[in-house]
Amino acid sequence: MEKAEKVPFLKKYLGLQIVMFILIGGICYLIVMGLLILFVEKMNIEVNLANVIASLIVIFINYFLNAWFVFERGRHSRWKEFTGFFLFSMIGFGLNVILMYVLTTYTPIHYAISKTGITVAVAAFNFITRKLLIFKN
Repeated sequence: MEKAEKVPFLKKYLGLQIVMFILIGGICYLIVMGLLILFVEKMNIEVNLANVIASLIVIFINYFLNAWFVFERGRHSRWKEFTGFFLFSMIGFGLNVILMYVLTTYTPIHYAISKTGITVAVAAFNFITRKLLIFKN
């Protein structure tokens, strides 16, 4: 069975879909945290600006991984799907930026711990909006 034939099979089952979403989310989490730490610790970029840059990069990576491995395309045209994905991603991104600013500015919580908690909350929002509003299944 070719890879292209296996992927839709996985997308039909909610349990597997959630597992794939979590795995891809884990990969994206590692990428965003790696970028965030690189930007803050090695490049001396202010933490909130570093968060914005790292998060925007990972939104693009996340779209392609989710469209290929997690959700079935076809509910909307490719352009509408892409636009919807990024619209809701920007809402999640806004939550991410605001929460990161508040936690790094007004609490003693380390930025990596703040980013981890924020990522979990935004991931739940992302799964629900993508599942119910953007992709076919």
